[in-house]
Formats: sequence, C-alpha cells, structure tokens
Amino acid sequence: MSNESQKDIANQTVRGSIYSLIASVITLSLGFVRFILLLKLLLPDDFGVVTQALFYVTLASLLRLPGLDLAYIQRPETNEADTRSFFTLRMLLFVASVLLMAGLTTAVIGPAYPGMPALSSILLALLAVDTVKTFNSVQEAILKRDLAFRAISGADILSAVVSTVVAPYMAWRGYGAWSLVGEQLSGQLARTVAFWGLLSRPWWPRFGWEKEAARWYWNFSVKLWSNAVLTFLLDRFDDFWIGRNLGQRDLGYYSRAYEFANYPRRVIANPILSVFYSTFSRLQADRLRLSRAFFRATSLMVRTSFYFSLLFVLPSPEFVALLGDKWLPMLRTFQLMIAYTLLDPLSLGASNLLIALGYPEYIVRTRVLQVVFFVPAVVLLGSWLGIEGVALAADLMVVIGVVILFWLTHRYVDYSARRLWGWPLVALGVTTAVILLLTSLPGWLLLNTWVKILAKSFIITAAYGGILWLVEREQMLAGWQTIWSIAGPMAKNWRKRTKEQP
Repeated sequence: MSNESQKDIANQTVRGSIYSLIASVITLSLGFVRFILLLKLLLPDDFGVVTQALFYVTLASLLRLPGLDLAYIQRPETNEADTRSFFTLRMLLFVASVLLMAGLTTAVIGPAYPGMPALSSILLALLAVDTVKTFNSVQEAILKRDLAFRAISGADILSAVVSTVVAPYMAWRGYGAWSLVGEQLSGQLARTVAFWGLLSRPWWPRFGWEKEAARWYWNFSVKLWSNAVLTFLLDRFDDFWIGRNLGQRDLGYYSRAYEFANYPRRVIANPILSVFYSTFSRLQADRLRLSRAFFRATSLMVRTSFYFSLLFVLPSPEFVALLGDKWLPMLRTFQLMIAYTLLDPLSLGASNLLIALGYPEYIVRTRVLQVVFFVPAVVLLGSWLGIEGVALAADLMVVIGVVILFWLTHRYVDYSARRLWGWPLVALGVTTAVILLLTSLPGWLLLNTWVKILAKSFIITAAYGGILWLVEREQMLAGWQTIWSIAGPMAKNWRKRTKEQP
C-alpha cells in the first residue's frame, strides 16, 4: 500500500468518524427524547409484547447469514457481478426466512402465548418492516465499503427525526404497542428515502449470479453464522426466558432497562466501529498502523462509554422518579446493568477487530464460553431474583467476554493496557465516590428532582472530564488537532458550497 493511499484511508477514516460522531450526538438526543416520551405514554406491557416479537424476528434473521454484509465489505476487490451476486444471495435467504417465520407465527408461536393476544399480528408486521430494512442494508453495505459515511450519517439523522415524531404521536393517539411498530417502520422508510434518493448515488438492485463470488460470500458468512447464533443467544435468551416465565410486564421492565444500558453501544461503539471496521480490514497487513487505529478507536470508546455510563446510572433514581410509579420496578435492574453498560461496547470493538482480520473462529469460541455460562445463569439467577438476577447474569457474561477478547487482540495489535484503561478507571471511581458523598448530605433529599439530575450531570462532567484533562491533556489536544486538520477544510468547503448555491 503506497503512502498516498494510506494517507487517503486515514483521512477518510477521520472524516467518517466526524460524520458518525455528529450523527450519534443528534440521534442520542432524539433517541433520548423519544425514549422518555414513550415511557410516559406507554405501559410496560406494550414494550413487553413487542420485545417478545422482536425475539422471533431476530431469530428469523439468523437464517439469512447475518455476516453477508461484513463479507461484502471485507472482500478485497469487487465488481458489478460481485455486487449482483451479493444482492441475489441476500434476497433469496431473506424470502425463505420470512416465509418460514410467518408460517410458524400462525401455527406455533401465537398459540404458545395465550397471555399475549397481540403477539402474532405484531410479529407479522415487524417481518414486513424487515423487508424494507433488508433493501436498506444492501445499500448501506455498499456505502460502508466505499467509506461513504456522510451518507450513512445523514440517513441515521433523518431516521431519528422521523421516528421521534411518528412513534410518540401514535402513542399519544392511543395505539399502544403498535406505536413501537410505527417507530420501526417510519425509521426504515426514512432511511429508504435517504439511501435511495437524497444522500447518495445508489446502486440500483439487479439480480445476477457469479459462482466464484457467491461461493466466497457464502463461505465467509458461514464462518460468522455460528457467532451470530451465539450472539443471538447472548442478546435475546434473557428476553425469551423472561417472557415465557415471568410474563409480559416483567419483560417490559427488563427490556427498557436493557435498552437504556445499550445506549453507549448504539451511540458510541456502533458509529465508531462502522468507520473503523473498514479501516481494520484495509490495514490488516500493516501491524503498526493497525495497532494505532485499534488503540485510537478503543481508547475513544473506553472514555466515552465510561462517561455515558456515569450519566445514565448515577442519576437513575431521579430519572425513574420523573417517569412515575409505574416504572419504579425497573430501577434496581438498570443499576445492576452498570458492568454491561461499561464493557459491552468494548467487547464489540475487540470482536470487530478479530473479524476484520479474518479470525471469526476466535469470536465463536468466546461466545461458546459465554453461552455455556449465560443460559444456566439466567435460569438460576432469574428464578431466584427475578429480572434483577437476569441483569446480574448479563453483567457476569459480558465480563467474561471482554477478558477473553482483549487477551486475544494482543496477538495482532500492540497497545498498553495501562494507557487504555488506567486513568478512565480512576476517573470513574473518583466520580462515583463524589456523587455518593453528595447524595449522603442532609439537604440532598430536599432538592427538586430536576435540580438533582442537573447537579449530578454537572458534577459527573466536571469530575470525570477534569481528571482526564489533567492527565491526558496532550493526548486529547493531539487527537483534536488531527481531527480539526481534516474537519476544518471540510467545514470551509461546506460553507463555500453553501454560498455558491443560488
């Protein structure tokens, strides 16, 4: 790889990170607003039935070889015949999976849940939404391969705006659980408009079959399939077990706590890794640059995920109090998910590195160990402690995965664990201690709830950010200068194009 092409990849990576992080800030804000509004307008039972339906929708997606998109991005060279083969294989698997799950819904799944009469119809509606999502994901895979992250970020923002309007409006009008179906459908339709009309030059779907390319996609994806199945069990077995054994309402409480705990993954890890996965693939033959890219991505995720975890967990008593008494049973469950909130984005980062380097079997072995622990832990701890026991099982499972995966990454990249983890852990501990001291003061209980939330948020930002600024100021400034060296010209060009428009 020439120095010029390496520099071009680096520039595209930084640009992609900027676009993705801007989009993540906007989608986080809108997602949080939508999250609050839906919690205020809907009941735990509404979330419970949709979460159970999503378990089966995700189960159907396993029949489509979920690794196909990653295979297309990772393939060294592609042409029109390759792209048509990728699209054809994806659509054949999609149609087969939807027909099978639709038949099972009517004959088996619906009758198995007499306490959830709306489950069958909601499940079939979500399968229809999946049709739109499949076409969008094809276009998104092509854009990711081309490092066209501005279009992807624009689609994310448009989707967040539309779903934030549609879902709360439907909930306000009394549509109940169907408001959550509307959230999914409106978001995907917005992405369709973005991908296929407004923000990119789309590749228009055309069927074709190039045998060698199809075989390559199949073989690569099959290697990832077992990992997808294991990941499905880790992400969804708890939902299935709670829905079947504890009921629709408890599943609603647990699913909202889990949703909140997943914010750092969706808002921080996913945007960063959507950029860096492609970079990892491009730099897999250059250990030095690969190590730098991995450390930068992971370092950013560690620091931001720790910060957001503090913002989510420490003010949670006041936050849940604002939602009303109906949501109080989820407070302890959410607080118990702190380890999951902290570590799950980092597990995803290590996994993406190993997959990008062509070692999905390591992920599979790690997932096997996690599943062997997680499934019995959910049953035992859930039967004993209810949804709080299930949350503990999730915490322990993610700790096991992070320890194993980061140990494996040292075979292919070089970085200092002390530099990666040390000061963020110190900042996390000190900030938590300060907040606990604050809440023990006699006058704390007399304050208004909003004042408590604002006070905690300010102290968390000042304490955590201040500690990292004191000890990592030069590193933070260097990172900012790198970003601004590309973001500055981008902003200047954008202003110039804006002035030139009639």
